[in-house]
Amino acid sequence: MHNNIYVENPDGKARIIAGKNRDTGKFVFPMPGGAQKSDYERVELPSSGTLWTYTVQRIPPKNPPFLGINSPEEYEPFAVGYVRLGDEAMIEGRIIGDPERLKIGMPMDCVTVSFPTEEGTPMRTYAFEPADGSSNS
Repeated sequence: MHNNIYVENPDGKARIIAGKNRDTGKFVFPMPGGAQKSDYERVELPSSGTLWTYTVQRIPPKNPPFLGINSPEEYEPFAVGYVRLGDEAMIEGRIIGDPERLKIGMPMDCVTVSFPTEEGTPMRTYAFEPADGSSNS
């Protein structure tokens, strides 16, 4: 699958699409659109990187809609962090798997995941998971 944020590879990994400013060489995410688009070169970032830092969201939502859970009791904590993808960029994203197994500096893969929406149609987006497969443990 391809959209303006990521490209999904057949191996299940994803590559985030960033923009490299043609004048300054700085990377931005997401790739700018509209009038700014011509100022940037489209770049697919590496599909693997290193966990730079993270935090764990342990507090369930206080008010409906809960999107994907029927009550706050069903809530499962999840991690959000920054992953360095090559020398180009650090991207913030959800980290799938057991937050207790994460370690700063560990290898991470960019993958795609589905999330429920209010309309009931799942939305696909990018996320990160430990490259050693420990997200399934």
